[in-house]
Amino acid sequence: MPQGEAPLPTGAHGIRRSDGRLRSQGFVTSSYQSPTLGRPVALGLIERGAERHGETIDIQHLGKVRTATIAAPCAFDPAGDRLHA
Repeated sequence: MPQGEAPLPTGAHGIRRSDGRLRSQGFVTSSYQSPTLGRPVALGLIERGAERHGETIDIQHLGKVRTATIAAPCAFDPAGDRLHA
């Protein structure tokens, strides 16, 4: 889930700084403004993403860096309460 008001650009890279260098950890595959949540959400392919739920990472695109939090794939209604209302 991106931090901020605007959706992340598609193709932006999740980055890690190591020894003064940047390394790509993956990329954003789609990103939209969620009318239900009132904030942007994004999907991406990030190294070991399933093991990193709750971790905040840096996202870079065209020299601009933003942060995003890796969330579970079903972050909106994981218990299915809305489905089984």
